[in-house]
Amino acid sequence: MKLRILILLLLTPLLYIDAQNKINNYLNIPGPIHLNQKEYHLAWSSHPNENYFKQEYVSPNENVNKYNSMVLIDFIKGDFNLRDIVDQKIAELREMKKANPVISYQIHENKGEYILDFLISENSKDNKEVLIAERNIYRYKIISNKKSKGVLLFALSERGYPENMDSFFNNLKTNTSKLIETVGNYNLTDIEIK
Repeated sequence: MKLRILILLLLTPLLYIDAQNKINNYLNIPGPIHLNQKEYHLAWSSHPNENYFKQEYVSPNENVNKYNSMVLIDFIKGDFNLRDIVDQKIAELREMKKANPVISYQIHENKGEYILDFLISENSKDNKEVLIAERNIYRYKIISNKKSKGVLLFALSERGYPENMDSFFNNLKTNTSKLIETVGNYNLTDIEIK
């Protein structure tokens, strides 16, 4: 009897951890996602409050904590002005740029959507070495249908680490417009909140 109770007590934390790590496709997006000649699978999701949903996709051989490329899909329910959302992100980047000269961004508008292409980095304490460089292409779109109303963010994030930093920046120089077009032309399916 004591052994049975001990086993149950040992299993409970494992079940709790598994429940915390459960991945939900909150937005009911069919997968995998094919983008830029890569296949991305849903690897992490979060629904931190009633109006916000976040899903992250990586290639099968990568993880969300240390990835080379990732697709992000966020949805915020509500009635928003898209330009206000974009301006808020730009203000955040401007503030970050005061302490980090690596940060840069460009904004593009196309048929009522916005694409924000930006570079951020995590640097050493003395700011002399880039530890992680991250290029993000955020595509913002208003969703307004019978099922959902809000802002959809579809994004591609690419990272460089010390071991591949040179190739990361070389790729950045040669593929800048190609990746913007890839994200901008991706056929976004309708979302359906579960």
